[in-house]
Amino acid sequence: MAGSRFAYVRNFELPDPVLPDTHMVIRIDGKGFHKFSKAHEFIKPNDPDALELMNQAARHVMKELQGDVTMAFGESDEYSFLLKKSCRLYSRRNHKITTHVVSLFTSAYVFYWPQYFPEKPLLKPPTFDGRLVPYPTEKHVTDYFAWRQADTHINNMYNTVFWALVQQGGQTESEATETLKGTLSSEKQEIMFSRFAINYDRLPAIFRRGTTLVWGPEYQAPARSEDDTAATLASSSNAAHETVEKDKDGQDGKHDSTKKGEGEAVKPFRTKPRKPKMVLRTLHVDIIGNRFWKEPKSSQGRSREQLVETSGKSGGNVQGDGPWFDEDRLQCDGMGLRVFLD
Repeated sequence: MAGSRFAYVRNFELPDPVLPDTHMVIRIDGKGFHKFSKAHEFIKPNDPDALELMNQAARHVMKELQGDVTMAFGESDEYSFLLKKSCRLYSRRNHKITTHVVSLFTSAYVFYWPQYFPEKPLLKPPTFDGRLVPYPTEKHVTDYFAWRQADTHINNMYNTVFWALVQQGGQTESEATETLKGTLSSEKQEIMFSRFAINYDRLPAIFRRGTTLVWGPEYQAPARSEDDTAATLASSSNAAHETVEKDKDGQDGKHDSTKKGEGEAVKPFRTKPRKPKMVLRTLHVDIIGNRFWKEPKSSQGRSREQLVETSGKSGGNVQGDGPWFDEDRLQCDGMGLRVFLD
């Protein structure tokens, strides 16, 4: 900035550096999203496309700030981003970092809107506020994300039974509020199940557990059992024998090379397992317990159901398919190990 007699006004700018050697969490929250969601006719109690749009905006932030942002968690109209302790973005100036993340998220939300709502024009610009909080230890960080996921569960359970009372039970919003006043979690679940046949535990995990974004190894489907592998090899061997027999009878193959090794079982072609590629993973899993944060135990002898979280696709109350049902989004064990690596 060129020096002038007006430059003194810079003295009113106060420094706002974040404490050094602390983890930084930025939480952004939708401003006036009750009216925004109503204007755009979001599905109640949960609109999967609206949630996926939030996830896409958050993925944009993490990709733009890769190396600084190691994890994110989102529910409803809010998202939290974790910046590692060694982050030097904007010399750790609080307002600079916060406004940059909010700006990235908001612009991405607008940019990707047509991809998730192709039939709905954006009627008004969305707005988000943000705050940055430093946390000194890993325990504080894990407790922070546990707090946000517990909040997800509490809010979603209330909203699910509230809108069931309104949409299926014929109550007004005021009557539904009165019905639920002072009810416990078990009582809300009883209302959902007995009156509306909603099994809360079978609802899609994206609704019950929110969305977690982390950098991790590319998803690899669980290995097949030994019985499945043996059956595949036996099938390949039988097919090879049939081909040899056909060639002997002159029905198919014309080349002598097919007769080489007649009667020999064809050995399966084995490739050296490649190292998984590191990618940005979208997950709907439990991050309150230790399985997400700790080194996973050997998967030997463990079933597929133990290796991934329950999706809620079977017996749930949401019809149709979506990426939130994909198995790669339900893998839990050890996915948080890299969050604190500097």
